[in-house]
Parts: sequence; C-alpha cells; structure tokens
Amino acid sequence: MFFLLLLLSLFLGALLIREYLRRKYAFAKDLPVAERTKEIFGIEYGLVGMTDEQRFDIVNKVFRDNDRLFQIWVGPVVLLGVSHPDLIQKVLAHTDCLQKPFFYDFVGFEHGIFSAKYDLWKGQRKALNPTFNLRILNSFVPIFVTCCRKLVDEMHQVKEGETIDMFKYTSKCALEMICGTTLGSDALNRDGKDAFLSHLEEIFGYISRRMLGMHLHLDVIYKLTPSYRKEMHARKESVIFASKIVQEKKEAFRLAQQTKTTPVSNDSDPEAEDYKKPQIFIDQLLSMSDNSRAFTDEEILHNVFVMLVAGNDTSGLAVAHASLFLAMYQNIQEKVYTEIIEHFPTEDVPVTAESLKLLVYTEMFIKEVLRHCPVAPNIARQNMKPIELDGINIPAGNVFIFTFWTLHRRKDIWGPNAYEFDPDNFLPERCRDRNPNAYMPFSTGARNCLGARYAMISVKVMLIYILRNFRLHTEIRHEDIKYKFGMTLKMNIHHSIQLEKRKS
Repeated sequence: MFFLLLLLSLFLGALLIREYLRRKYAFAKDLPVAERTKEIFGIEYGLVGMTDEQRFDIVNKVFRDNDRLFQIWVGPVVLLGVSHPDLIQKVLAHTDCLQKPFFYDFVGFEHGIFSAKYDLWKGQRKALNPTFNLRILNSFVPIFVTCCRKLVDEMHQVKEGETIDMFKYTSKCALEMICGTTLGSDALNRDGKDAFLSHLEEIFGYISRRMLGMHLHLDVIYKLTPSYRKEMHARKESVIFASKIVQEKKEAFRLAQQTKTTPVSNDSDPEAEDYKKPQIFIDQLLSMSDNSRAFTDEEILHNVFVMLVAGNDTSGLAVAHASLFLAMYQNIQEKVYTEIIEHFPTEDVPVTAESLKLLVYTEMFIKEVLRHCPVAPNIARQNMKPIELDGINIPAGNVFIFTFWTLHRRKDIWGPNAYEFDPDNFLPERCRDRNPNAYMPFSTGARNCLGARYAMISVKVMLIYILRNFRLHTEIRHEDIKYKFGMTLKMNIHHSIQLEKRKS
C-alpha cells in the first residue's frame, strides 16, 4: 500500500511540475520546439549519457532545422535558441541581455570579467577596455616572438616525418605568451611554471565537462565526485603559484611608489622608453587600482586567471586548427607561406602589430579558419528585463543560446559551398553584399571577446614562425573531422601533422 501511495505521489508531483513549466513558458507556446530525443512527463533528458560528439551533432542539427527563434528543452528548463544572424545581433547587442546564465558560474573566478555578474562586469569592462589598445598590443609582440622562437626550437627536435599532435605545441606556446603578457616574462622562468600551466588546462577540462552534465549542475552532487576533488586540488595549486607573483608585483609597485620611481605611462610619445616596454596586464591592473577604478586583490587575481585560461584556448586552438587546414590544403599553405616570406623573410625583419597588416591573404585564411572553427562555438545570455524578439514578449530571466558553428555554415548566406574551406570567402567583393551579422568568431556586442585583437596578432606571429621553418603535411581529410560539444571547439581527433623542415 505504501509503495502504491509513493508511486501516486510521484506521479502527481510530476504532473504539478509539468503544469508549472507550462505556465512559466506560456509566452513561448507558439514558437517551434526543437525535436526531442527522449522525454518523460514532457521533460527532455535525451542529452544525458550522450558522447560530446553526439551532443554536438544534435545541437547543430537543431539549429540548422530552425531558422529564427525556437524552444530547446533541456531537462525541465526551456532555452531559447536563436539562429538567424539579425536576431543574434539584436540579442547580443541588447543592453538588457548582458547577463550570463548560471552555468557560467562553474568557471569560478566570479570576480573576473568572464563570468562576473552584470553589475560587476560593467565597471570592470569599462576599466579594462584600454588595456588592450593597439599600443599595448604592439608592446606584447617581442614576448610573442620570444615564445615562438622557443616553439620552433622544440619543433626542430622532432624527427623528420614523425607525426606530432600540433595542439600540444601551440597550446604550450599560447600559454607561455599569455603568461608572459599577463604576469611578466619572469613568470616563464619560475620553478613550478609547467605544473601551473598543466593545472590551468586541467581546471578548464573539468569546467567544460560539468557544463555538459546536467546531473553535475547541483553543487551538492558535484562535490561528491572525484572530478570535484581533482578540480579543487588544481585550483589550489594554481592559485598558490599566481598569488605569489601577484603579491610580489604589488610589493614592487608599492616600493616604486614610495621611492617615486614608478614609470609614468606615456601614450603620446612613441620615442619614450616606457612606451616601448611590454605593458604587462597585472601591472596595468595595479596601476588602475592606484589611479582610477579600484581593483581589489581578488579582482586582480581572478582577472589574471581569466586571461590565462581564455588566452590559451583562443590562440592555441586557433593555430592548431590553422596548421591542420594548411596541411590538408597544400595550395593554400603555399599562398600563405609565399606572402609571409615576401614581408617577413628572416628574423631581421621586425614584426609589429602594424606590419602584420601586410599579411592580407594570411588574414583571409585565419578568418576562414575561424569561420569553420570558431573558438567559442556556443555561448549563452540571459535577459535582465523583458524584451521583444520576433513579435514575442519574453519575460526577464530567460536564457538564449547561440551556435556560431552553424551560423557560419548557413547556405543562404555563405552559398552552396558553405561547408568547403575557401579563404576567398573573405575577398572584399564577397564580403560587400553579405549579411554583416553572418560572421561572429569572437561574438559581438558589449560583452564580446576583449582579447580578439590580441588573438589575431598572436596567431599571425605563430604562423610566421611555423611556416618559415616547416612545411606541414597530414593524412587527415577535411571530411574526417568531427567536433565535440563544449565551451571551446575541440576536434574528436588529434591535430596530427608531419613536419618537413624547410631548407634555408
């Protein structure tokens, strides 16, 4: 009898939940509903238990099948899928859609710009925008060059024809670049640096897997898993390493203030010595704390971590993807190489943010890489106030999902060959008549990627050094590649490349 009463209670409870959800999402009743894979009492649970590749294929099929605004049921929650480029632009540029949903909280470092809530983010973003101006980015180029020299030196240790996973090399180089420009070049020579970089990658992996697992969203459940304990250990060790550097930088800044030797930033005189020095990110944060917006110790530390994690998976992944496409398409590799040799034939030719603009075809190639492989293929936003979209009045607190991978392959915009790799897609005459909202490799709107220009410059410098030294080959075909669903776009295979040393 007790068992029957329990079953009846569960059944009635499920019906009540279903009715509550029906009323909560009544505003969306006329919107198309993404095809459900599995459900019980109207609640979708099909994504549970799938592989990352299966999730990726299903999500992108859903976005291909729905042209504008539609519903996606994930467990008991409705997400609003946004497919059309004009609607994507409208939401991402909307001043009431600058909040990030709850699952960004898993990133931690909630006092940093990436996952901060709107009120904190707004002040930080305004203060941080100048830290990535062109003068400062140009000051980073010598650090990029140093890291790239080390990269090709390591690649030269590989035996001729041996297959390597290119991402292992580009990821390390990108991490060293971001470490050098965020914490200073001395961070690259410290004991424990390699373990620190490894811990950063480990943390990001746990974050991505948690975002994809609904059963891990509740803290009370996640804290029971081995992943939680491993993530906390990695966080602890990486925080110890970074905190020590932060404290040393703060002490040096304090002493410089006392002795009046703190260099004064000169934004107008290119001959000034300070103008030419690398404008290290943590030094800028400390300077802001003294002169303008007061960054707390916690905000400084969290923003340092944001830059370290984001920088790796932006530049490191982009160059790994680019190297694979170059190896697959030898004719394109030859065009990029020829242009690089024309403008940067040897180490004697200085690389600057300005001179990199000469690489016109190379930039078209990189843009095509990012069209096929946007580093962050899926993002989400939450509206803080009611908004109207496609004639639908959407209450505050709803979550919008965007998939740039699918957006970048719309045949109605990119043509019948949208799935083919062709840098000529970015010829001026082709871009002129294309929907300006059809290409968003770094998102758009006020909460877009702060480091977009940083990424483009660092990617170009890495490609210059790689292609000046090596010809790239691979047995992988474009059609062999599948992708995994996650915060960043990872392939289901290694970036397997064979190196052929170029004759000097």
